[in-house]
Amino acid sequence: MNEERGRFLTEAAGWCRHDFDPDKHVNTYSLDAYVCNKCKGFILGNNDFSQEEDFSRLLTWVTNQEQLREFRARFDERNFTDAGNGPSSREDFANQLCLLLKSRSA
Repeated sequence: MNEERGRFLTEAAGWCRHDFDPDKHVNTYSLDAYVCNKCKGFILGNNDFSQEEDFSRLLTWVTNQEQLREFRARFDERNFTDAGNGPSSREDFANQLCLLLKSRSA
């Protein structure tokens, strides 16, 4: 995962970029989880927008942003879940979104 991109997109969407100590995990039934020092949420880690679960939240956020409608229209949603092209399509979307948002904030 691209940490800088993940941090930037998470914060651009207004979500918490979790701060946690990876050595202080809470054991759950099948996973190690953490408590975020900022939002106090019970978390598994930070957003990884190359993964379908995190990416779907990012896509929903982008879809609901009026100023990003033109950007969103350039992508076919079916590509994001395609078994072969899904990972690279999600990476491309996240990378292009990051560049666009950075250029607008400069």
